[in-house]
Amino acid sequence: MEVENNNNLPVKFTEKRKATDEDEGDVTKRLKHDVPNNLDPLTTASSVSNSTHPPPQSPKKRLQIQKQKPRQNKDQNFMYGNYKHYYGKRILDKDFHDIRLDVLATQPELFQDKQLLDIGCNSGHLSIEIAKRFNVKSLVGLDIDRSLVNDAQMAIGSLKRQNPPGSRFPYNLRFLQGNYVLEDDVLLEIERPQFDVILCLSVTKWIHLNFCDAGLKQAFRRMFLQLRTGGKLILEPQSFDTYKRRKKLSEKIRENYNAIELKPNKFTEYLLSPEVGFATMELMGVPDHCESGFKRPIQIFTKRLVDNDS
Repeated sequence: MEVENNNNLPVKFTEKRKATDEDEGDVTKRLKHDVPNNLDPLTTASSVSNSTHPPPQSPKKRLQIQKQKPRQNKDQNFMYGNYKHYYGKRILDKDFHDIRLDVLATQPELFQDKQLLDIGCNSGHLSIEIAKRFNVKSLVGLDIDRSLVNDAQMAIGSLKRQNPPGSRFPYNLRFLQGNYVLEDDVLLEIERPQFDVILCLSVTKWIHLNFCDAGLKQAFRRMFLQLRTGGKLILEPQSFDTYKRRKKLSEKIRENYNAIELKPNKFTEYLLSPEVGFATMELMGVPDHCESGFKRPIQIFTKRLVDNDS
């Protein structure tokens, strides 16, 4: 997929998704044999004169054989975690309710009247709920998958038809497509603070697998630079043991997986180091999800206050 990069606005990963990033079934096997490609549907049985040739087949049968295609590894469509139906596993009831909202709701003041960025917003369901429930000033949802962003934009269009102009929601929302990882670290030099809160929920694994340590480190530094003084990074990292089953998505991902040194258990140390610069980390909470794979700690990293700078 082509990935556009917007250097003025950050962008997310995310996941067309039929399963969650924890639904780690075996990858569909390719067909063992290639389909013959030298069959001519216009050739008639009477033209086969060599007795060593296989028995002639009807033109209809030969056309059917020609149309057969090797199966594709469908998971390769989701190599950025951009699953189409990601929220199917997150939602526990008929109405939308991502269980992480319960954790975020413990500190609603972090979001009220604030400007937010949601990296890897997928189809936008969680972003929409955050903007609605916590009365945010603005929220930008960013995802690497254009079709998911289109879905999110369509949802906003529908909500706008139901809500008159003048109300804050849903006019406090917009969705953009792009890759949050920049082409070169030098582009970090033009980053400026523009958000009060950055959400990076269940996205680090996909940045890590696709762009290895260098890409994830750059993303962390970009998050820091885009936050205003006193701003918050709300991070929900996946554990490293969930990476293994996705390393077969591509040869590049396999190479990145084998080269990873910055494991998730070292993220806090790195984010608090001088290389990034966050001042503190606190545990916001752990979603009480029915599936253990989604019980991931949600952390808050705070950018140092001006009063504390020396």
